[in-house]
Parts: sequence; C-alpha cells; structure tokens
Amino acid sequence: MTHGHQDAASIYKVTLNGDGSSADVVSRSVARDESYQKLDLCVIGNGACSGHTERDSIIMDSGRILAVPSLEANNIDAALVHEAAIGKSAGEQLIKLMTLGLTEAEDEEQIINGFLK
Repeated sequence: MTHGHQDAASIYKVTLNGDGSSADVVSRSVARDESYQKLDLCVIGNGACSGHTERDSIIMDSGRILAVPSLEANNIDAALVHEAAIGKSAGEQLIKLMTLGLTEAEDEEQIINGFLK
C-alpha cells in the first residue's frame, strides 16, 4: 500500500527454462492519496511450461497505478497468461459493512485489510 506522496516501483522477471516448469505470480496493492505505483511484470517461457500472473489493485483518492504486463513465449508449448484489474473499492461492500454499524472509513479499512491479506 502506498499513501501520501509515495512512489513505488516493483519489477518481476520470471524465466521458465525447463520443460514442465511453472510459475504463479500474484500481486495486490492499494494506492491512496497522491501516491503512484508501477509494476513491471515479465514472464518468459523458454520451454514447455506454464506461467500465470495476476495483478489486482485498488485505487483511492487521487492515487495512480500503472501495470505493465509482458509475456514472452520462446517455445511452441509455452502457455502464459496475464490478468490485471485496477478499480475502486466496491460500493456494495461498503453498504453491506455500513449496515453492520461501521463508518465508511472503517468499512474501507476492513476491505483493504482483507484485500491485502
């Protein structure tokens, strides 16, 4: 999670060389206030392999997020998948939590804590 005027950059490079090799990379983040995040994620398949990446982000306030996926298949049997989603916290979740007596700020904290676990 970033907040205030923080900047964060994450770089992942996964190289799958052997037949039967695999990787599953999962990344979650929250950008609040005026913060900025950038994720460069690259999966390279050099053999008969399986690679999956997933990036889920919540953006709040004036936060900014850039997800840069990269898949490189160098073998006909390399199976590589990338998923990315960036969005604000769901309004339905906030309403449900507010019916339990929490304030909107407490609701957001509960959602973010559960999301980042």
